[in-house]
Amino acid sequence: MSTDRTIDMPAATTTTRQWSDWTLSRRKLFGLGAGAAHAGAAVANGGHARVARAAQAEGTPVMGGTLTMSLADADVQSFDPIVPTDNMSIWTMLLIYDQLIRVAADGTSLEPGLAEKWERSQDNLTYTFHLRDAKFHDGTPVTAADVAYSLNRVVSDPTSTWAFLVGSIAKITPTDPKTVTITLKSTWAPFEADLALFACSIIPKAAHEQQKDQLFQKPIGSGPFTFVSWDKDQKIVLKKNPNYWEAGKPYLDQLEFSVLTDANARMLQFQGGELDIATTVPYSQIESLKANPDVVVLQESVARFDYIGMNTKRAPWDDKTLRQAINYAVDKQQIIDRVLFGSGELATSYLPKMAGRDDSLKGYPFDLNKAKELAAQSKGKGGFKAELVVTAGDPVSDQIGQLITAQMKAIGGEVKMVSLEAGAARQKVRKELDYDWQKGYYTTDIIDPDELTAFAVQSDGGSKAIYTQYQNPKVDELCKAAEVELDPAKRQEMYNQIQQMQLDDAPMIFLFYPTGGTATIKQVKNFHILPTGNYRLWETWKEK
Repeated sequence: MSTDRTIDMPAATTTTRQWSDWTLSRRKLFGLGAGAAHAGAAVANGGHARVARAAQAEGTPVMGGTLTMSLADADVQSFDPIVPTDNMSIWTMLLIYDQLIRVAADGTSLEPGLAEKWERSQDNLTYTFHLRDAKFHDGTPVTAADVAYSLNRVVSDPTSTWAFLVGSIAKITPTDPKTVTITLKSTWAPFEADLALFACSIIPKAAHEQQKDQLFQKPIGSGPFTFVSWDKDQKIVLKKNPNYWEAGKPYLDQLEFSVLTDANARMLQFQGGELDIATTVPYSQIESLKANPDVVVLQESVARFDYIGMNTKRAPWDDKTLRQAINYAVDKQQIIDRVLFGSGELATSYLPKMAGRDDSLKGYPFDLNKAKELAAQSKGKGGFKAELVVTAGDPVSDQIGQLITAQMKAIGGEVKMVSLEAGAARQKVRKELDYDWQKGYYTTDIIDPDELTAFAVQSDGGSKAIYTQYQNPKVDELCKAAEVELDPAKRQEMYNQIQQMQLDDAPMIFLFYPTGGTATIKQVKNFHILPTGNYRLWETWKEK
């Protein structure tokens, strides 16, 4: 235990301070300029940093009612916080569970969650968290023992997918029922941001010890909504937690999430009045929805990055020169114009528009002559064949695939699209790593660049570099150095180097940063999508 002087930190956090200068110098990335009247939706491929605005002007909250909303990617994969990487699991879990610290409503800072205040030691190795009075949904109090038990599962449980983000934790000690102390092995710049991760959700120790994995069929948390039912591949129902620690919230009585992966079915239900909120609205329908006075369209720009990952351990995609040629051969602006109807921006980094991104990078502009020159020097000089895995029922990915298939012919590429149901695609890409190319996207769950850097770039960061199996020892070294560097300027320079090197290595086709599309009926008020993609639905209400 450190004996250094402690610093009370109930509001401002290390992470917030570290990136405050970055944020102020890049305010345009957070929608604070002329375009801030609109805003849109986070890890990844089916796994953020502008703030989404309310669908309607805020007014006097209305209590009660049921809100219906779509899950567009797939069904929830698991309600065990330490397991899933899919957005549907993440976003629903954050309504059921609490974390010690959570992302604030602005989407770019942190605020107290179950911990009403905390201190850190002067050497940045010891954090002491003081818990508020809160109860789990089964009526038992939330204690420091529950916190220690939950966080230790993230760190050391064999099923934990997220241990790579909390590897700095040396010891978690419940010093009394309402106080928990966490000791780190070394300084860890993103530590507070990491604690806001959904994987660090607090579950009841006694219930899990008794029920084991069965607990996650009917999950118990301390969050604003309690679990009611899960009709798999169909619907999830949550209801208001009457004992929620945040007084007066939630406003809604019930939430219903319908699994609607097919875009046409999703929009038919929205237009038929079966959904209050439709997520991932097809870009082709946005303008017509805007013309409907009974609908509000939120075109939020969040920290999302769309890409095509290449399996760099499989020939010929193990050739950097060919990967660069492919990037130059893809006309991303044509994709943005034809598929997104202009609602996107060329991607120039694996980091979307969030803290840490180097916005001076130029990426891979469309340059067919350069593409042909590089292809002639690569393993693709005699032509190449690739299978591109896309998710069935996703018209955007399908259209992107069709355009890329046509564009690759110019450099001798023959691309065959393979459309798979979401579960089959995950199995083939993530579990088996049996693919050539795959269309994916990811967003960030925290406000710090470390998560996406570890997840998408670092070879041993938890997902084999977003399943591309990309590995560059110098990049790996810089990724790890940036995690322990507390000087924001030095840390930014490290991230700049990482981005430049990974861009040059081109393990993926850098496509675009999209402007998302979410539609609500006009009765929905105070609906926000955080830059991290999730929803503070305890602050949303419906007019009668």
